[in-house]
Amino acid sequence: MFYIKIAGVKIGIDNRYPYTRWICQDFVLPPEESFSPDFTVRASDARIRSEYQWDPNIPDPPHLPGGLIGFYEGECLFEDICHHMLFYNAFLLHAAVVSVDGIAYAFTAPSGTGKTTHMQLWLDHFGSRAQVVNGDKVMIRIIDGKIYACSTPWKGKENLGENYAMLPLGAVCFIEQCPTNHIEKLSFSDVSRRIFKQVPIPRNSPDYFDQFWNLLSQMMNSMDFYLLRCNRDPEASRLSYLTMRKSKS
Repeated sequence: MFYIKIAGVKIGIDNRYPYTRWICQDFVLPPEESFSPDFTVRASDARIRSEYQWDPNIPDPPHLPGGLIGFYEGECLFEDICHHMLFYNAFLLHAAVVSVDGIAYAFTAPSGTGKTTHMQLWLDHFGSRAQVVNGDKVMIRIIDGKIYACSTPWKGKENLGENYAMLPLGAVCFIEQCPTNHIEKLSFSDVSRRIFKQVPIPRNSPDYFDQFWNLLSQMMNSMDFYLLRCNRDPEASRLSYLTMRKSKS
């Protein structure tokens, strides 16, 4: 058992394989804070093998502590964390998130589109004014009507992100590759057609889904969303930042 904190919520993780603690190592709370979690997650071996069809004949990858069974346990635990977080007004968004001057901006797109590349352009352009909130899976939390982007241990293959970061979210931007740079604000219907590909939708419980839909609707109705068609030129970072910053001024 160990304890982490995501989006200000303390989580107990009752794991039996080392993979999950390894992936969460930067978020593990010190002993003096390791008590009274808001909730605790645990996955049985039966669930792991049933849900992920574990095959003992497949050799374990050497880079995964605990092997495949540990990885599958981690996936189950992560799913449970996402479900519990819904009732703390938080849900997961597949996005690379960078902040400038304390305001976060989320870039979302299918894997391989260039989220990390675009985020790096921001870091190169803004220098010490910028920081990576999370490189892959960010928790969106709504508190008193304000929307925050919060780092998680699931930072992507580059492992980019600040530990425990929780910053106000300024805008969300979908990215598409294009030879030239262009950005436009999206309507509610345009966002609806895109956003569901970038969030895990809970399907195993009506209560989970209703809470998820309530939170996503709040975000879609109050947050500015953009579509950025861009190349890898530094101009793309300047264009996207100046446009999204103006929408909040």
